[in-house]
Amino acid sequence: MVRGDRLRARAIRGSAWTLAGFGSQQVLRLGSSLVLTRLLFPEAFGVMALANVFMVGLQMFSDIGIRPSIIQSKRGEEPDFLNTAWTIQIFRGFVLWTIACLISYPVSRLYDNETLFPVLCVIGATAAIRGFQTTGYATANRRLDLGKLTMVELITQAVGIVATIVSAYFHPTVWALAGGAIISSALSISLGFRVLSTHPHRLRWDKTAVGELLGFGKWIFLSTALTFLSQSGDKLLLPKILSISDLTFYTLAMTILLIPMNVLRQIAGKVLLPVYSEVLNKGGTDRVNRVTSRFSVLSAPVFAVPLLMLFFGEWLIGVMYDPRYAGAGPALTILSIGGYFSMMRATQFGLMLAAGNSKRAMMSNAVRVLAAMPLAAALSIWPGGLEGFCTGMAIAEGVSLLFQRSMTRRTVPELKATTDQILLGVLLVAVLLKVAIVW
Repeated sequence: MVRGDRLRARAIRGSAWTLAGFGSQQVLRLGSSLVLTRLLFPEAFGVMALANVFMVGLQMFSDIGIRPSIIQSKRGEEPDFLNTAWTIQIFRGFVLWTIACLISYPVSRLYDNETLFPVLCVIGATAAIRGFQTTGYATANRRLDLGKLTMVELITQAVGIVATIVSAYFHPTVWALAGGAIISSALSISLGFRVLSTHPHRLRWDKTAVGELLGFGKWIFLSTALTFLSQSGDKLLLPKILSISDLTFYTLAMTILLIPMNVLRQIAGKVLLPVYSEVLNKGGTDRVNRVTSRFSVLSAPVFAVPLLMLFFGEWLIGVMYDPRYAGAGPALTILSIGGYFSMMRATQFGLMLAAGNSKRAMMSNAVRVLAAMPLAAALSIWPGGLEGFCTGMAIAEGVSLLFQRSMTRRTVPELKATTDQILLGVLLVAVLLKVAIVW
C-alpha cells in the first residue's frame, strides 16, 4: 500500500514522514521551552517574541508564494523556472534585512524597549541567509519525497536548539535566542544544498517564469500578509493594551497549542496541497471527497489534542513551568477552542490554492483579520485581561472557518460537508462538558 509511485502510496508516505518529523520538531521545541524558561526570565522571551513577530511580518508581507508556485506549476521541474525563483528569493532576503534594520529603532521606541533595536538588526540577517535556500525544498515537496526533507529540517532545528541552550547557560540573555536563530538559518542552507539540491543553482531571470511566479503570487502575497495580521497581529496588539509579561504567557500557551496545529498545517501544506493539485490537474474532482474523508480519519488523533488542552490546560502549565508562568494556563484553555477551528481551516485551505484560486484563499484570511483584532481588543477590556483577549481570538477563528467553508464550496462545489459537521459536533459536546464541569 505504501510502496511504489502511485499518488496514494506517495501521500501515505508523505503523511507518515510529516507526522514523524514535524511531531519530533514540536517535541524539540517544547523541550527547549522547558529548559530555556528555567535559564531565562520572562522578559527575554517577550522581547524575542516581539522581534520575531516583526520579522515574520516582513517575510509574510513580501511572500509571493515561491514554494506553492513551484509545487503547482507545470514548469516546476525546469531549471530555468527554478533558478528564476531562486534569484527572486535571494533579492527578497536582502531587501527584508535592510527593512528590518530601518524599522528597528522606531519599533524599539514604540514599545519603549531599547533591546529591540539591536535584536531586530541581528535576527534580520536570517532573512538574507535563508534567501539562498535551495529550491530543492520545494521540489522534494512537489514530488512528495518528504523523507530527506524532514530529516534536514529536524537536524537543523535540533542543532539550533542545542546552540541556544548552551548560549543561554553561559550568557542568559535574549542574545542566546538570537544567536540560535542565526545558526539554525545557516545550517538549513548548508544541509539543503548537500542533501536536497536537484540542479546547479545559477542567477537567472526568465521573463516567462517571472510572469508566472508573480501572477500566481500576487494573491498569495495578499493572503500571507493577511495571514500575518491574523496570526501575529495579536502579538503586536497585546503588549500595547496589556503587558510584555502577558505576551510571554500568551506565547507559551501558543507554543503548546501550536504542536497539534502545526503538525496538521504541515501535512496540509506538504501532502494535501500536492495531492489536491495532482487530482484536480487530472480532472478528478470526484476524488476530492475521498481524499478529504481519508485525511480526516488519519488526522483524528491530532484533533483530539486541543480537546485535551481544553480540559487539562491549566494543570499542564502548572506541571511544565514554574509559578512565574502560571498565567499561561487559563490562556491555553481558552485558546484551545480557537486552535481546533484553525485546524479545521488548515485541512481545506490548500484546496483553493490547488484549484488555482489564491484570491479566495486571501479573502478567507481577510475575514479573520477583520474579526480578530477588534474582538480581542474589546474583550481584553471587558470582561478584561488576557482571558478576554484569548476569548476574542477564539471567536474570530470560528467566524473565519464559516466564511472559508463558504469559499471552498464555491471553488469545489462537489465537496461535501459531512466531515466538518462531525468535527463541529465533537467540539460542541466537549465545550458543553467543560462548561458543566466549571459550573
